[in-house]
Amino acid sequence: MRSRDGSHFDASYLKPWLGVGTSTIPVTAIFKKSPDRLATASLFAGHALHHVYDYGLYVILPVLYTELGLTPVAAGLMDTVRRVSSGVAAIGGGFLVDQLQHRRILILCLSMLTMGLGYLIVGLAPAYLLILVALGLVGISHQSLWHPSALSLLSQRYPERRGFMISMHRSSGNLGDAIGSLAVGALMLVLAWQGILLAAFPMAVGIALLLWLGIRQAPGWEEFETRTKTRRDVGEQLHSLRELFRTKGLLLLFLLASLSGLGQGGFQLWLPIYLHETQGMGTFGIGLHMALLTSMGLAFGPLIGALSDRFSRKPMIVMLLAGKAIVAALMVFFGGGLMLTMFVGLMGVFMFAGHALIDAGALDLGEGRRLEGSLVGILWGNNALFLGFAPVIVGLLMTSFGYSTVFWYMAVMNGVGSLVAFILPAFGRHSASMGKAPQQVEG
Repeated sequence: MRSRDGSHFDASYLKPWLGVGTSTIPVTAIFKKSPDRLATASLFAGHALHHVYDYGLYVILPVLYTELGLTPVAAGLMDTVRRVSSGVAAIGGGFLVDQLQHRRILILCLSMLTMGLGYLIVGLAPAYLLILVALGLVGISHQSLWHPSALSLLSQRYPERRGFMISMHRSSGNLGDAIGSLAVGALMLVLAWQGILLAAFPMAVGIALLLWLGIRQAPGWEEFETRTKTRRDVGEQLHSLRELFRTKGLLLLFLLASLSGLGQGGFQLWLPIYLHETQGMGTFGIGLHMALLTSMGLAFGPLIGALSDRFSRKPMIVMLLAGKAIVAALMVFFGGGLMLTMFVGLMGVFMFAGHALIDAGALDLGEGRRLEGSLVGILWGNNALFLGFAPVIVGLLMTSFGYSTVFWYMAVMNGVGSLVAFILPAFGRHSASMGKAPQQVEG
């Protein structure tokens, strides 16, 4: 296989992640020193814990749906509050992260503690409205505090493997999703859901300590805390953002982030309810299906990210959006039994890597401008806003047309997204550095 520059694609740097031994591989430089490995692992661990409870809540949701007597719209509103609150806060949060780049480790620790506190309140909350407030707090901790800080650090630390490392960060979330789905599904056989949520706070404290002690001591990481102490002029930062948003590539990526969020349709929210209401499945079976969905993303995400580093982001994004549309359409006709299980797994291949590649493309365009936090915040905020409204839209459609509406909705929205992705420029690594236009790939 050849890359866009005509050279052969050497996949050897993927071997450590695929369990294959090798003696000379480029990616070993990324984890050459133990403190560096600890710093990177602590970021992945924090992201995984966020997702353990994100997905664990989806497994708990059918019980809440029954215990609280919720309607589809009320259930969708729970996810909408979490997503919309995170989206609104992420836009300002990313801008603030760029202003305070030397405080990103502290912001990451604050993110973990806020997440733990939010789920603590959900576990103790006596009423639906208080649960909504707590979920809003959880949303703010994840999108507005965690993603701009973590992804900007990874982007600056590993510019040559940006797509791969951002996809690894995404896959650490998939790992958390799978663990959360299986663990919560199993634990609910013997524990009350409130106790599971209460455990989030002590675990969040532990990860916060790991982040504080691990990243600050790691070679290659501490320079980000010392070289960026000078607070940036707000006017200059806004001017640089305006210049960047005049480029066709970033505007299209912004549109794709919107369509990606809208096109998810709250699938992770509605799949457990679909399995429970139409297939009569219990919490353990639901947990297995959710784990299957996310484990496929865990397996394929880094490979897709590495291919986008070596070739181009564009064909990977087109493939992922088109794949989601096709699988969703097939799920309409195979809505039960073993075939449904197979398509849930196949959906996981396409579902999670797309936004990581959109992030990587935007960071390619903004390289050297110290706008990583702002770009991630705007993209994640925009995505989260549309991702938040989608469950309510689908909930209204499902009330009138039935549970399978979610599959038709995803097929249409992702089909439109894949058409938009066709007109993206083919971004090259570092091609947009310091304001250069995105590199076009001929042929």
